[in-house]
Amino acid sequence: MMNTFATVIVLVVAGALVAAMIFMIRISGDDSGKHAEVKQFVEALFGGSASQAASKETAEERQAENAIALQTAAKQPFKEPCPACGDAVTHQDVDCPSCGLRLL
Repeated sequence: MMNTFATVIVLVVAGALVAAMIFMIRISGDDSGKHAEVKQFVEALFGGSASQAASKETAEERQAENAIALQTAAKQPFKEPCPACGDAVTHQDVDCPSCGLRLL
């Protein structure tokens, strides 16, 4: 009697787990946008968006390269105090001539 009860409980728990997995798979495959948070969680948990992560990295890299290109193209001559020592640095200085601080 006790073995039968334990077996039924184990089968119910296993069935619930299988049903939950099927539900999660259906939600992660749904493109309606109703379950966006759950879909993101499932993709992060199981690594389902590896191609999307790679495309995001390349998009971010392209954005950073474009920002650097714009900064160098629009670089105006300037003379400002160094943030570390206060001596004057210009647009031509890569490092502060006085303290050696790397300037961006």
